[in-house]
Amino acid sequence: MWSGWGIRTLSADHPAYNLNSYQNGSVWPHDNGLIALGFRRYGFFEEAARVAGDVSGAASYFMQHKMPELYAGSPRTPTTFPVQYKRANVPQAWAAGSCFAFLQAIIGFQPDAPNEKLYLDPRLPDWMPELRLKGILVGRKRLDIRFWREKEKTCWNVIGGDPAMVAARTCATGPRLA
Repeated sequence: MWSGWGIRTLSADHPAYNLNSYQNGSVWPHDNGLIALGFRRYGFFEEAARVAGDVSGAASYFMQHKMPELYAGSPRTPTTFPVQYKRANVPQAWAAGSCFAFLQAIIGFQPDAPNEKLYLDPRLPDWMPELRLKGILVGRKRLDIRFWREKEKTCWNVIGGDPAMVAARTCATGPRLA
């Protein structure tokens, strides 16, 4: 089902597969965001990061990086690129919002707004060596956080706001804990 541009709605091995079909082989960014969150929850970080990277890479081919509702599930090769579905809405809210699901899967955000706490379980993938987030609103307070990789480990520090609001806590709850 993996195209290299995200996870398709139907495997290329299925007899009904059609890479240009609305539901029989296309890639839907919002579905991929939910898939990445599920992978991360059950401890499959590498898979979550791969989905996030594939769909983010596909976004670079669309005008102004505006994610369409869906795109063709063509295989990724050195000479192919994602092709927008003919009648897809662009931009489309679900697709545009998928970036936040990918970010949550990578950073392991677990906000507790009523208590003004933010729990993190960050694991930056190889393709994202550093990340800065500014103006994260938790309850009524704002935070700026910097994340970076040191070899295989992801480090972070609060560069704006109250560092006591932020703590580490695993977000994996499934049988294969990260």
